[in-house]
Amino acid sequence: MVADATMMFEIDEERDVVEVQIQIFDEDSIGRDATFVLSQRVRVKDHDPVHESKELYRYDFRTDQRTITFTVPTSKFTGFCYDGREVEIEYQGVLKIDDAIFFDTTVTEEVTYNLLKKPKIQRDADTLIDPRDHFNFVANLGAIPIRNKLATLVLVFVGMIVITVNTGIGCHDQLSPESQTFLYSHRGSDGDSSSPLMQSLIGSGAAGAGIWLAIRRQLRKYMTFRFKHVPNRIDRTTEVPVEQLIHGLAGVELNDVTLRVVACNLEKGQYMRGSGSNRRRVSFSEPIQGVLLYKQKARTIPRKQPVENSFEGTVKFAPMFDALYPPAVVSSSHGLSVYWEVQLLLDKLVDQELVGSTAGFLEEDFFSDGS
Repeated sequence: MVADATMMFEIDEERDVVEVQIQIFDEDSIGRDATFVLSQRVRVKDHDPVHESKELYRYDFRTDQRTITFTVPTSKFTGFCYDGREVEIEYQGVLKIDDAIFFDTTVTEEVTYNLLKKPKIQRDADTLIDPRDHFNFVANLGAIPIRNKLATLVLVFVGMIVITVNTGIGCHDQLSPESQTFLYSHRGSDGDSSSPLMQSLIGSGAAGAGIWLAIRRQLRKYMTFRFKHVPNRIDRTTEVPVEQLIHGLAGVELNDVTLRVVACNLEKGQYMRGSGSNRRRVSFSEPIQGVLLYKQKARTIPRKQPVENSFEGTVKFAPMFDALYPPAVVSSSHGLSVYWEVQLLLDKLVDQELVGSTAGFLEEDFFSDGS
């Protein structure tokens, strides 16, 4: 079957433009209104993906000839092409000709431009960015103020009740006829069969995760930990002494403390899971290219003594720009972002972390020559 129209791209580096050539074969497509849209698209590598795109350039015209040529400034190609582990970022040109009542002629082509590749880092980014938190619940509970102890115990009690009651309802509804269920139906909104027990387990898991995050916030109250000063502009030359970057003060003595500053890229996207009424959209944020910018240990930090006084040296940001890709964000849920944080890792207490701002980063600083 011959296509009604084709679309080709040619990069003209001397003029800093991409030439678009459209060839129309169907007589019915001549003399029609048409639109060309250039988008940056995030393609999720999953068996049930949710893709996302952002419009970069639009050109409206009429198909007065069989061959139509126009140019798109390369400045419209913001960002870069990227082929990662979980997502692919590409440019996409879409031609739409208004030539039918129901189905207009549509031609879609991928545009490869500014393909960026960084050397792969063998370090496990997941472990670097989200290290396993080894803490003792009883010891940690004893280290926090009395009001936080009470709040933690209330959260534990409420969590146990919510999960137990919700799971019990799920078991009851699973074994009961539809007319006698309490909360969970045997049929989804689309009419397909659904498992009440599975619905309750999903709900209990979500409630448990939320309550656990609230408990961890309470367990961190054994100290205050914050940024003291983060430069408004961070580039390859930025070096910040630890004592100027952070400030921490603990109400208890801290032992076996490790201070780290780490960075990575985050591949972000969404995919669908479940079926029927249980079908849901799941967001992910997968760390890659993990970089260690600073690490130092302290055996003991006395209570009520500034944490930063126990660590020496400076945090050098240059390795971040050598190893990481610049941000390429298509939407709040899709794209490639830059992430860095300060970690205070302890043996028996919940770890502390501070997420750094990326507002002071510029894309050009991430290229190898810094130009």
